Amino acid sequence: MDGITGTRSFALIIYLMFVSHNIIRQVSANNCSPKFGSKQGGHLVGHVANAYKDTRSLVDCAALCGRHSTCLSVNYALKTGDCELNDQTIALAEVEEFTYSTNDMLYMEVLNHADYRGCGGTMTDYAATFGLDSYGNNWSCTWNIQVCKGKRIQFQFMFLDTETCCDGVTLNLRHNRQFRGSTAPSGTYVSNKNTVSVTFTSDYSVIRTGFVLIYKTID
Repeated sequence: MDGITGTRSFALIIYLMFVSHNIIRQVSANNCSPKFGSKQGGHLVGHVANAYKDTRSLVDCAALCGRHSTCLSVNYALKTGDCELNDQTIALAEVEEFTYSTNDMLYMEVLNHADYRGCGGTMTDYAATFGLDSYGNNWSCTWNIQVCKGKRIQFQFMFLDTETCCDGVTLNLRHNRQFRGSTAPSGTYVSNKNTVSVTFTSDYSVIRTGFVLIYKTID
């Protein structure tokens, strides 16, 4: 089963189980595929990364989310089929950014997404946002990421602000990629296996803000 088909299947389960409820629930027991949950009667505002008009169903909206590296939740209009892909979830956003409207709106999110901030760690989630909100001199941090066997890991920068010459983030892929400076690169970076380490190092002088990366599990 490919990634899109798997996403569509999970979304169909959500639609059948949750469309009449106003709570978040879990519908999968592992991190090889996204776990979805829904909340009817409202939507997340201020975090729409992509928008699509008149999608055929919630299943298609969920499939679109699965294909976008930064999508963590969706706003779906049951009557019109309009689908908004968000780069945040209720848990990560401000409380006031979730707006209750009518029962025609359905919010759905990837539940097995984690948020890690700090110098290094181990991650085995389906998806995660991680990085440093600040850092000091002479730091050396390593994040070890492992997803299900047979899967790959897709990365995208959300934010980057480091000393241009000497402080950097390295994605240890088949060909290591190092990133420095104050402009987050566009595009995605994909591993060729299910394990990746990401490292950050800084030198003895000049510190900036840090960086934020998001990863998702893909086929």
